Amino acid sequence: MFILGFVTSDESERKGFMERQQEVATPRLLLRIPEAAKALGLGRTKIYELIAAGELPVIHVGRAVRVSVTALQKWVEEQDHQQMSA
Repeated sequence: MFILGFVTSDESERKGFMERQQEVATPRLLLRIPEAAKALGLGRTKIYELIAAGELPVIHVGRAVRVSVTALQKWVEEQDHQQMSA
């Protein structure tokens, strides 16, 4: 509900709920470096090292560097297979 141009807490809560619902409904396909690091439980520096070594594939969109969720899952599976083979 709006009162003289101010947003009440009910309206604010409703907007927050709608934003969370949209995030759940449409999963992102590309992750930022900190998000990829968090997903893997690694630090950002380690992620950048893996990228520089060519071990972790990335997608460049202009100046932005993103990690594909699919590529990230595939990379984890490859690491798991390498660990099992060794």
